[in-house]
Amino acid sequence: MAGFFGTMPDIIEIIGLVASFLTTAAFFPQAIRTIYRRDTSGLSLVTYLLMTVGVATWLIYGLLIGNRPVTVANAITLVPMALILIMKVRLG
Repeated sequence: MAGFFGTMPDIIEIIGLVASFLTTAAFFPQAIRTIYRRDTSGLSLVTYLLMTVGVATWLIYGLLIGNRPVTVANAITLVPMALILIMKVRLG
Protein backbone atom coordinates (compact mmCIF):
# COMPACT_ATOMS: atom_id res chain seq x y z
CA MET A 1 0.00 0.00 0.00
CA ALA A 2 1.64 3.21 -1.16
CA GLY A 3 0.75 6.62 0.16
CA PHE A 4 2.16 10.08 0.69
CA PHE A 5 4.93 8.86 3.02
CA GLY A 6 5.80 5.72 1.06
CA THR A 7 4.74 2.13 1.43
CA MET A 8 3.35 0.73 4.66
CA PRO A 9 6.48 -1.41 5.32
CA ASP A 10 8.60 1.74 4.91
CA ILE A 11 6.48 3.57 7.49
CA ILE A 12 6.64 0.64 9.90
CA GLU A 13 10.44 0.50 9.50
CA ILE A 14 10.70 4.25 10.14
CA ILE A 15 8.53 4.01 13.25
CA GLY A 16 10.72 1.16 14.51
CA LEU A 17 13.89 3.13 13.84
CA VAL A 18 12.56 6.23 15.60
CA ALA A 19 11.40 4.19 18.60
CA SER A 20 14.73 2.36 18.83
CA PHE A 21 16.65 5.64 18.57
CA LEU A 22 14.60 7.25 21.35
CA THR A 23 14.85 4.32 23.78
CA THR A 24 18.57 3.92 23.09
CA ALA A 25 19.22 7.67 23.42
CA ALA A 26 17.30 7.75 26.71
CA PHE A 27 19.84 5.41 28.28
CA PHE A 28 22.98 7.34 27.26
CA PRO A 29 22.86 10.30 29.70
CA GLN A 30 22.94 7.88 32.66
CA ALA A 31 25.59 5.74 31.01
CA ILE A 32 27.85 8.70 30.27
CA ARG A 33 27.44 10.07 33.80
CA THR A 34 28.18 6.69 35.39
CA ILE A 35 31.23 6.01 33.21
CA TYR A 36 32.60 9.55 33.62
CA ARG A 37 32.18 9.65 37.42
CA ARG A 38 33.08 5.99 37.94
CA ASP A 39 30.37 5.88 40.59
CA THR A 40 28.03 2.92 40.52
CA SER A 41 26.94 3.09 44.16
CA GLY A 42 23.39 4.10 43.25
CA LEU A 43 22.92 1.34 40.69
CA SER A 44 21.46 -2.09 41.32
CA LEU A 45 23.70 -4.99 40.26
CA VAL A 46 20.69 -7.25 39.72
CA THR A 47 18.97 -4.64 37.53
CA TYR A 48 22.04 -4.11 35.35
CA LEU A 49 22.69 -7.85 35.11
CA LEU A 50 19.13 -8.53 34.00
CA MET A 51 19.08 -5.55 31.63
CA THR A 52 22.40 -6.52 30.02
CA VAL A 53 21.28 -10.11 29.48
CA GLY A 54 17.92 -8.84 28.21
CA VAL A 55 19.54 -6.42 25.74
CA ALA A 56 21.90 -9.17 24.52
CA THR A 57 18.91 -11.47 24.06
CA TRP A 58 17.01 -8.76 22.11
CA LEU A 59 20.09 -8.32 19.93
CA ILE A 60 20.20 -12.05 19.15
CA TYR A 61 16.45 -12.01 18.46
CA GLY A 62 16.80 -9.03 16.11
CA LEU A 63 19.59 -10.78 14.22
CA LEU A 64 17.62 -14.01 13.92
CA ILE A 65 14.48 -12.34 12.55
CA GLY A 66 16.44 -9.84 10.45
CA ASN A 67 14.87 -6.79 12.11
CA ARG A 68 17.14 -3.79 11.65
CA PRO A 69 15.66 -1.48 14.33
CA VAL A 70 15.80 -4.17 17.01
CA THR A 71 19.31 -5.21 16.01
CA VAL A 72 20.80 -1.73 15.75
CA ALA A 73 19.25 -0.36 18.93
CA ASN A 74 20.32 -3.29 21.04
CA ALA A 75 23.81 -3.51 19.54
CA ILE A 76 24.37 0.15 20.39
CA THR A 77 22.88 -0.15 23.88
CA LEU A 78 24.76 -3.34 24.76
CA VAL A 79 28.20 -1.68 24.77
CA PRO A 80 27.67 0.94 27.51
CA MET A 81 25.30 -1.41 29.36
CA ALA A 82 28.02 -4.07 29.55
CA LEU A 83 30.64 -1.47 30.53
CA ILE A 84 28.49 -0.25 33.40
CA LEU A 85 27.82 -3.84 34.50
CA ILE A 86 31.55 -4.54 34.55
CA MET A 87 32.14 -1.32 36.50
CA LYS A 88 29.41 -2.25 38.99
CA VAL A 89 30.98 -5.69 39.58
CA ARG A 90 34.47 -4.20 40.01
CA LEU A 91 33.61 -1.05 41.97
CA GLY A 92 30.61 -2.30 43.90
